[in-house]
Amino acid sequence: MLPLERSNKLRQEADHVLGLIKLNEILRPYRKVYPSGSYFLDVMVYPDVDLYLTKISIDQLFKLGARIASCDLVIQVVFEKTDDPVGMPEGLYLKLRVKYGDWGRPWKIDIWSLEEKIILDKMADMHHFQAKMTPDLREQIIHYKLSIMTSQLRTPMYSGYYIYKAFLDEGLKDFESVNQYLIANGIRMEV
Repeated sequence: MLPLERSNKLRQEADHVLGLIKLNEILRPYRKVYPSGSYFLDVMVYPDVDLYLTKISIDQLFKLGARIASCDLVIQVVFEKTDDPVGMPEGLYLKLRVKYGDWGRPWKIDIWSLEEKIILDKMADMHHFQAKMTPDLREQIIHYKLSIMTSQLRTPMYSGYYIYKAFLDEGLKDFESVNQYLIANGIRMEV
């Protein structure tokens, strides 16, 4: 499958998977939901969706997680408190694994519950990247992301933001320059 076909198929399947597990219906009573990351920017290369949810209590998050877990396609729901008090202060996290599709790994859906001001600050970056995205840059980003896939069939942990920044803000085009930019920003690359 060609890179753009792959990305388009992932984006369509993401919407389908979210519908199958009724995630929007489950989240609706719990405040506001903000799609983020590669799903929001339409540069997906593996089955992963990032969402922000305005702050709810741990009890509410567990009730929400239980409803999600009742779907037969959901094979894992993991809860964590943030380990990043600066970037994700008082954040609560649910990681969902959904058995669907044929990508060599299950779908991963990350839900971060944070104060709305923090979410809006993070989404300002996403809107900035989205405004600078062109079809050519989208294609370059997708090709680059596929070139650095790890043995876990994903891009390196926490690399997305720096990939977007490298292409969209720094104007980097050469993949090796982008690699060096990621490394300089603390991203661990597989050799």
